[in-house]
Amino acid sequence: MLAGPIAWERPAPRPTVEDMTHTPAALGAEAVSPVVCGMVRLIAPRKVDRVEPDHRLVGDLGFHSLVLAELGYNLEDLYGLRVLTPEETMKLERVRDVVEFVRTEVADGRAQLPPDDEVAALFARYGADAPTA
Repeated sequence: MLAGPIAWERPAPRPTVEDMTHTPAALGAEAVSPVVCGMVRLIAPRKVDRVEPDHRLVGDLGFHSLVLAELGYNLEDLYGLRVLTPEETMKLERVRDVVEFVRTEVADGRAQLPPDDEVAALFARYGADAPTA
């Protein structure tokens, strides 16, 4: 026989949509876009006031093979990205494609978010301030 009242634990509350958008992975994904867009804007041969997700790297921003390679090397170093195959590279036509690729790699644990000081150092090499989220 049990002595005293039984204490029942309440079940944990179900996560809400808002909870799911504030996970480390979700917050990390939000941090990718300003850095990628900022880097694209810095090195784009055709200067624009604002880089838009639908901008085409080659057509709208004037990227050519050397600048594409520079973007790739910077992002590989910053995020610890793997080297892309030529087939994968050909699919990255728009700024949105690059952002989504980096976000996916970070979310899947194949890359990591860089520390703020590394982002700042990379942008400082181009004489620019690092973007803020």
